[in-house]
Amino acid sequence: MTTARFRLALAALLCLPAIASAQGPAGWVQAEGFYHKVTNGYGDWYGGGLHAMVPQGRNIWYGDLLAQRAFEDDGVWLSAANRHAFGTDWYTFVSAGAGSGDYFFPDLRLDAQVGKAWLARRTLVTSIGGMYAKSKSVYEDVALTGSVAYYLPGVTIEGGGRVNWSLPGSIATGRGYGAVTVGRERKRLVTLRVAGGYEGYQLTGDVETERKFQSGEASLSWREWLKGPVGIYGRLDWYDNPFYTRTGVTLGIFRHW
Repeated sequence: MTTARFRLALAALLCLPAIASAQGPAGWVQAEGFYHKVTNGYGDWYGGGLHAMVPQGRNIWYGDLLAQRAFEDDGVWLSAANRHAFGTDWYTFVSAGAGSGDYFFPDLRLDAQVGKAWLARRTLVTSIGGMYAKSKSVYEDVALTGSVAYYLPGVTIEGGGRVNWSLPGSIATGRGYGAVTVGRERKRLVTLRVAGGYEGYQLTGDVETERKFQSGEASLSWREWLKGPVGIYGRLDWYDNPFYTRTGVTLGIFRHW
């Protein structure tokens, strides 16, 4: 099963907008730690991760290793992804991941997207895709996704959504997001992201699984390239649903090239 918190945990790796520059996207390897306060006795979250983004010709390779405790469940998540450019207009993105633990991380998650750049300067980019996730119990998720991004000098505006079917029960939900990124690659990127909508199932460790409810979330991230090969990263997160509220901070350091 896929949840909003799982997506936020991977945001630094898979959802960071790639703003074009004369030098191309920077490669980096990052280590980080995080702590989230969770209300109503659900247990605080904490953990750490290693992330990498490696440009190579027409490809950008991603890797993610995350160890955390959430809802009193200890687990490790490992994923890999590839973004491949076909000329200047079309690209594909595929990823696969799997996690350990009793219930929080999925046993398997697969994502695939196709994107296209539009306009003379290719400043408008659209994508469509799909997702499949299998939890450690009976729950599964299948989703269709779509996004659009418009690139201005020093500013990127992005929006998108997903339609999700959670099984068993074929519970249909929808969710949307919007994000604004200010800055330039290899200098500084500041991203404000908000999202909201419905979730199908949420595994919290309780006997009764939470089912089809509304939730909202927001994050503010900062990526700073310092002099030399070292940079710093920080993110503030907020998430709220009818059962609990979660707020947290992530701090990291990365080496870039």
